[in-house]
Amino acid sequence: LKVCGFLTRQHESSELKTQLVQIHAWEVLGKFSFMRKQQAVTVYLTWDQNEDDYDLFLSGPFGQGSSHLIGNEQYAILSVGGKDPILAESAEQLMQQHMGWQFPVLDLRYWVKGQASPDSEATEVRDAMGLLESLQQHGWQVKFSRYKRQGDTWLPGRIKISGHQLKFTFAIKEWTIRG
Repeated sequence: LKVCGFLTRQHESSELKTQLVQIHAWEVLGKFSFMRKQQAVTVYLTWDQNEDDYDLFLSGPFGQGSSHLIGNEQYAILSVGGKDPILAESAEQLMQQHMGWQFPVLDLRYWVKGQASPDSEATEVRDAMGLLESLQQHGWQVKFSRYKRQGDTWLPGRIKISGHQLKFTFAIKEWTIRG
């Protein structure tokens, strides 16, 4: 019986990984919180991902203060509060220039689905169903919880990211899978 249970979990985990790899287009609605030293900010987030192209819209309570980040692996454009857009070669570079810290934006498109970025090594911890509980990648500790079934796939509802003296929490309210 133990062998059967192990083989079933192994099969489920393998099937889940395959399902996650096949998700290339989605929209996520939720809240994104950022904490650094004594500073804490929470914004509403609408994230539209289509293959490599991303479009993130962040707004404060009651629509107060907004930012719009669009791009892909070749470029990123940040628009903040009606000011002229800022162009950079990557979202990471924009974050460094505008916020003063780096964040692996391109990896987040994998982390949000409950998987490690395929571009580098990661240490993963999975639960009995094969769902990712936590991972370490690029010096970031990422914890996943509140999984919800979306069609045939389990996707995380909460992601906590910490590292490099920063903490982020992403609470996902709604997933729309488009492909």
